[in-house]
Parts: sequence; structure tokens; C-alpha cells
Amino acid sequence: MVGNALTDDYHDHLGVFQFMWSAGLISDQTFKLLNQLCDLESFIHSSSSCNKILDVASEELGNIDPYSIYTPPCTANVSQSKWLLKRRLMVGRVSEKYDPCTEKHSEVYFNLPEVQKALNVLPNFAPSKWETCSDLVNSNWKDSPRTVLDIYRELIPSRLRIWIFSGDTDAVIPVTSTRYTIDALKLPTVKPWRAWYDDGQVGGWTQEYAGLTFVTVRGAGHEVPLHRPKLALALVKAFLSGTSMPKGELISDS
Repeated sequence: MVGNALTDDYHDHLGVFQFMWSAGLISDQTFKLLNQLCDLESFIHSSSSCNKILDVASEELGNIDPYSIYTPPCTANVSQSKWLLKRRLMVGRVSEKYDPCTEKHSEVYFNLPEVQKALNVLPNFAPSKWETCSDLVNSNWKDSPRTVLDIYRELIPSRLRIWIFSGDTDAVIPVTSTRYTIDALKLPTVKPWRAWYDDGQVGGWTQEYAGLTFVTVRGAGHEVPLHRPKLALALVKAFLSGTSMPKGELISDS
């Protein structure tokens, strides 16, 4: 089971730009320039012209959380909550318990001296500044494969249970990216696209292919269990039981 995962640079890039435009997050002109100036084959080491238009797109996005575009961003530190799209590319209704600052909390925790000591951080590196999605790591990561589609092609004939799910409010690896990626596998459809339900409400949509099942989760961001825990539970239950996502119950007019 794989969720909102970076899978194939070309199709993921293509889907990101289309999602941002179709969701009304960027202008028509910026959308056109992103497709013209950015190398869709690689998320890392973008050209200077691509970086410039990514900066424009970042400004147009404003202070939102691209991992969950309809939920409030963390405002605990304004400088940290201003997302830079080019750096993030390298890498609905929510519960009242949803915390938009979970990433910041983790940074505070992993920078505690006692935590770094417990993790056996080498003394010459401690205290060491730990950060999520480190720009330093991203910029020096030279061996990242541009695609893992070949792994899916190798595993699918083995008749493993393979599910891919996608929160539909994630702009970093959005539904559009995942759909383009799955389409590139050229798998025959076993059960066509339909809505799935939880307690009589649409929980998302699903399509079953030969060797792979795709499920979207309505109103969820990049981290589906964080945003829609109840729907995530329904998803995991269906996967573990080997059944399709639940269908809606027919409601009588009488």
C-alpha cells in the first residue's frame, strides 16, 4: 500500500502543475511557463529559468500548506510557514484535533540534546540542526531514480496485492500526478471508476486495474490518516480484508 508517493518524475511534475492550475492556485500564464521552462524529467537540480517561474508560482500560492491546500497553515513561525514551491517539489473537513504545526513540533523534538544523544548522533555533529525535508540533503542527493515504474512492472505479475491511495487536497504529489503515473503502466481496467462510501457519505473514488487498485480519499491531504483518520481506517480495513472499497447503500424514496 503506497500513499501520495513520488513515483515517476515526468508524470508527477505534469500532474503537480495541472493540479495547481485546475484548483485555482496559480495563473494561466504561470501554468504555461511551468510546462515550458521546467524539465518534467527531473525534480532535482532545476534550471535557473525553471527556478524563477517556480518562485512566481510560490508567490501566487500564498501562505498555504501545499500538502493540504484547504486547511490552515502553521503560523507559529511565519518565516517557516512561507512555503517555497521549488524546494517542496524536490522531495476539506478535518478533525478538531488536527494540528497544522506537526512538522514544527517534530523539528523541536528532534533538536533536543537529550533526543539526539538517545539517537546516538555523533558528538562532533551534536548539537546538530535537524529539519524535515532538508534542503541540504535534497541538493546533494545525486542518486535519486527518476522513476520506479519498473518496480511496479516487476511486482504486478507476481499477483501481490498492490494499492495506491491519494488524498485529493495534496498539491505536492496530487491525485493528477498519481493518475498520470498509473496510466503510464497501461494496465487493463477490471472495475471502472466509482465512488466509495463510509457511513453513507462519499469517502472518495476508486478504480481497480489488473494487479493494482487506486483509491482517492476525499478531503485528505498528503498525510491521509492525519487529515481523515476515519476514512483512512476504512481504506486500511478494505486492504487487509482483501475486499473492494465499500459501496453506497441504496436509499428508498418512500
